Amino acid sequence: MKVVILGAGKRGTLLARHLIQERRNVIIIESDLKRANETQNKLDCMVKSGSGTDPHFLKEAEADKADFFVALTDSDEVNLVACGIVENLRQEVTTIAAIRNLTYTGKDGLPDTILGINHIVNPEAETAKSIHKIIKRGIFSDVVTFEHSNLGLYNFAVTDDSPFANRLVRECRASIAPEFVIAAIKRGDEGIVPSGETPLLVGDTLVLVVADSEKRALFKLLGQREVKSKRIVIVGGSKIARFLLRLFEPKEHKSIVLVEKDGATCDEFAALFPNLLVIKSDIADELIFKEENFETKDLLISLTDNDELNIVTASYAKRLGVTNTMALIKNNNYIPLGENLGIDSIISISAATVDSLLKFMRGKHVSSVHSLFEGRFEIIELNISAEMEIANTPINKINMRGRGVIAGITTKSGENIIPTGDYQIRVGDTLLICAGREELDYIQKVTH
Repeated sequence: MKVVILGAGKRGTLLARHLIQERRNVIIIESDLKRANETQNKLDCMVKSGSGTDPHFLKEAEADKADFFVALTDSDEVNLVACGIVENLRQEVTTIAAIRNLTYTGKDGLPDTILGINHIVNPEAETAKSIHKIIKRGIFSDVVTFEHSNLGLYNFAVTDDSPFANRLVRECRASIAPEFVIAAIKRGDEGIVPSGETPLLVGDTLVLVVADSEKRALFKLLGQREVKSKRIVIVGGSKIARFLLRLFEPKEHKSIVLVEKDGATCDEFAALFPNLLVIKSDIADELIFKEENFETKDLLISLTDNDELNIVTASYAKRLGVTNTMALIKNNNYIPLGENLGIDSIISISAATVDSLLKFMRGKHVSSVHSLFEGRFEIIELNISAEMEIANTPINKINMRGRGVIAGITTKSGENIIPTGDYQIRVGDTLLICAGREELDYIQKVTH
């Protein structure tokens, strides 16, 4: 697979890093010479400096020979024009563009296509979807949800008093009553695809796949608690906040408070969402927490355009007694800081966008993609159709060579299954498959 990426910003470099780990042929185009040189020093791929709207330069950068051309600059217009040029150079190239301006996408969401572009993604809309799914699942432990499966994926740290500590995977599966699968393990800087004989050590982070019907019992055993967030505070009248509020039912707005310091933005949100309580105030003024009794709320989500403010606000709210807090970040370097400050969920715009892009690039049978452990692992949601070779095949006949694991199955009828080797995959099943990023090419070949 050859992929040409226009734009070496946070989204472009993150997508490139993931694809390079998969051993894809990646070329990055960046108009800023300094940024292009910096990117070349960071990534093991070709970086060309030039204009993404110059047909001759795009051809020189082999955009017309790519399988995918992905335009991820901060300019909607550049992304649109570049994709249009590439489509004109060679129609067989699949074009993808990041489009943020509602003038192009429409206030009610994304149309199927614009100007013949094969796929468009709105970073703010994708981020809002991720936040909404987490809220609806009712837990904030790096929860991952899926399109066609009600299995959930959760991260848990192994502590000294954990029932997982210093035991083999098979021993835990046999002795812990709720059904689950350990899909991956993070041990220091190492990522592990576990087998039954893999030991679990204190300090490990486990990725557990659990059915909704089993998660309450498992969380109780692990000392976790499920929280349904009904009283919510949103900080910042951003585009993401607007998209997020549209995902809630109008009646749910009655229990949501929006805090925004700009008067015109307050008026706009009050007009768009009549049931919403809008407070004009600067969240940096600590008096607002006391005056509005925010410590009694279930959830505070900080969605301003300032990463540092979001992290400080979410951390401060947590210390005051808000049950759960979430912080939006653009710079992924802030993720460890946010986690160490006790924030329940750190939401990365670039990560949400890249997962959406990878879902489309994985093909029609993949309905969702999620990156784990800073991109070391990926879990895909694979929908089984009649033309796929693994249909009607027992799991133990699929030779994954220890490179990946089928962590869960949802049948066509909606039944959740924690799989064993004897299970025969059927048409209509949805499989959750977890693998290290370097192994994804092999895993996709054996599961097609």
